[in-house]
Amino acid sequence: MSNRKTKVGVVGCGVVATAYYLPHLMKMDAVELTAVCDLNEARIGHCQRLFGARQVYTDYFEMLEKSGIDAVFILTSPGSHVRFTLAAIEAGIHVLLQKPMATTMDDALAIARAVRKTKLVALIEPSDHSPLDWRYDEVRRLVGQGVLGDPYWFAFIGRGGTKKGAMSGGNPYGVGAFFSKDSGGMLFDFPYAPTMIVTLLGDCRSVQGLAQISVPERWVVPDSEYDTFLSECRNPEDCNYWTVVMEKEKTQKTTMGAPDNVYSLYEMANGWIGAFHIGRLFQQALPGVTYGGLEIYGTEGHLVLQTENFASICSIRAELLPKTDENGWYHIPHPKGPPNPKHLPIPGAFNYYHESSEHFIECIREGKDPILNVEWGLHITEMMCGAIESAETGRRYVMTTTTRSFP
Repeated sequence: MSNRKTKVGVVGCGVVATAYYLPHLMKMDAVELTAVCDLNEARIGHCQRLFGARQVYTDYFEMLEKSGIDAVFILTSPGSHVRFTLAAIEAGIHVLLQKPMATTMDDALAIARAVRKTKLVALIEPSDHSPLDWRYDEVRRLVGQGVLGDPYWFAFIGRGGTKKGAMSGGNPYGVGAFFSKDSGGMLFDFPYAPTMIVTLLGDCRSVQGLAQISVPERWVVPDSEYDTFLSECRNPEDCNYWTVVMEKEKTQKTTMGAPDNVYSLYEMANGWIGAFHIGRLFQQALPGVTYGGLEIYGTEGHLVLQTENFASICSIRAELLPKTDENGWYHIPHPKGPPNPKHLPIPGAFNYYHESSEHFIECIREGKDPILNVEWGLHITEMMCGAIESAETGRRYVMTTTTRSFP
């Protein structure tokens, strides 16, 4: 392994870049933050000022050609992912691709096939709820040991906010990222659920879906508010727009260009069947009820994730559980506290942007394939694309990929 630092470029200087990736990249000993790129000149200027990027570009393809980077973090809106990724691969540059991998199977397959023709590293986000996420290690072990018994059913339902009006109407900003046709809509913004399901229950065999636009017109915070926020930032560790955008007034009207209400019914390869619903019209939640999470019911046990505890398990096979409370439940607490509604990183807790960055650079420097490789990303993407195709055709969609192979 070379002692030379890995030269990194970042395209897309939006919220996740300035809140999570850039503050971490600038501190990584093995990384040189060489270049940042965005169509918005003011944003790249602020990123250079705050995070110390050596070069700035408004043209992504110019950055690939001239900057000398070894790796690029693609943090742009979903519609640009396939074009930007293929260009990086053709230029011999490693890629970390923010979610979703793509919004069509043709685009996702094009990315996967291009990567596999090379020895380049490609990591597909999100690492949250994935095999890279160490919070799931004990839960996966217990499920693998049979604490739930034989497969039965599961459900992931997004319930709502935790206070009145919390994120009512969907994400509070980002027309191109969340609301436009190119974004893929609400489903493709939330691969976390299929990722969690596959992490715990294995590969998916088939998908049936229902999808529609239920709330065509929505209100968001104008992007100019983010630019103002960034211009006022002075501390690179304090550039998390999520801490303020939730309280800002939504004054820009937008029209949904892709489904905002999707129901997916999954048949897993090992016999589990279950459902995932994403709607993103968040209402006030009943006190004590969290935003949403996964529940799994086997023939001998019951698993609940992401409540007041990280995970809770009740099983007839109590001998497999380290301990139980008076009601027969084994609780795994949230590492370093419960989920943070303002998306603030909790010291010592799992931060998927940081964990992904560390794993990505490690894989480049050691010449190994990421845990979240193109096969993994393609399978999660197909679960989403399959639901949309099923909704359009009225037929069950049979998966063509696994987490280990693709056509």
